[in-house]
Amino acid sequence: MTLLERRMLAIALVLGLLTITAASGKALQLTGWRTPVASATPIGNFYGANESWVALAASEWPQRDPNWCGVANIEVVANYTYQLAGGASNTPFTAATNGQQRIWNDLNSDAAISQWGYAPKGTKGSGIKANIASDGGTDPRAITWGIFDESNFGANWRQVRSGANPSGANPPVKLKPAYTFHNVIYHNSVNFAVEGMARTLERYGQPLSVTIAHGLHSDIVSGVYAQYDPLTHYPYSNVNAVNTWDPAVGTPSGGYQSTREVTWESYAFNNNANMWGSPYNANNGYDPDPAVGIYVPNAQYPTHWIGYRTDIEPDTYIIISPDLALDENFNIMQHP
Repeated sequence: MTLLERRMLAIALVLGLLTITAASGKALQLTGWRTPVASATPIGNFYGANESWVALAASEWPQRDPNWCGVANIEVVANYTYQLAGGASNTPFTAATNGQQRIWNDLNSDAAISQWGYAPKGTKGSGIKANIASDGGTDPRAITWGIFDESNFGANWRQVRSGANPSGANPPVKLKPAYTFHNVIYHNSVNFAVEGMARTLERYGQPLSVTIAHGLHSDIVSGVYAQYDPLTHYPYSNVNAVNTWDPAVGTPSGGYQSTREVTWESYAFNNNANMWGSPYNANNGYDPDPAVGIYVPNAQYPTHWIGYRTDIEPDTYIIISPDLALDENFNIMQHP
């Protein structure tokens, strides 16, 4: 298939999507609609996570509840941090350990509540305590906190704060975390947003939880293919393919791609409304902006997530609360 044919196919898929989509909240899926299994012929080098490790980290997939795409993503990213620390088989969240249910329970615990409180359930919200928006599932702040808390970083941070000394050393050896996680909101173009994601994928080599389908769903992006180094050539590394993992593939309602992992041509990823072709929106009340805290929209700043693209990325702001979001330049956001 030529590049032009692939682009025409992507456009056809989007147009077809617009004729069959019906709003059904966070569980919205397109039964019968699938992207090509191999939708890209990558050019250049791969930048990102170890794909075989990501597969092991996702051993409990698919998501165990229609609204648990964020939970399934937390599971994979958290497992991967433990793999980095202890090897490929070091995955504490699995079916055997009831991983996704444990994560959901933690998201609804008092420990998950933001410094501003949590959003009221509303008419369409899930009501979990990690949400700062009345979201139908998990909002980006909830996913961020979940990754922060369930990851190896969170375990190390709790050890530092408690003064635990598993090594038995005298004086105690505390494992100061090397990185943490924050919600990143890209206010620039989709091309630059993908370039920013690529930059982080190269720097940390970890899978990312990415909000797709204009806020309705979350995928894992494990890596990109780029013609030039994303760190040294940002934002012009020419990302031409994106590897995505959909936690809904294998559920009765299906997912947004043909198989669990798909390599998307960047043109299709950037333009398909169910990937990053459409920015975050309220989705008939299932994905509103925050209802509590400093990111509640106001007259000067009318939106927070809505109208933009967002994901959760590792960074070195280890003393900055996961409640706080970063912009595309890694500045801490003080307002929507």
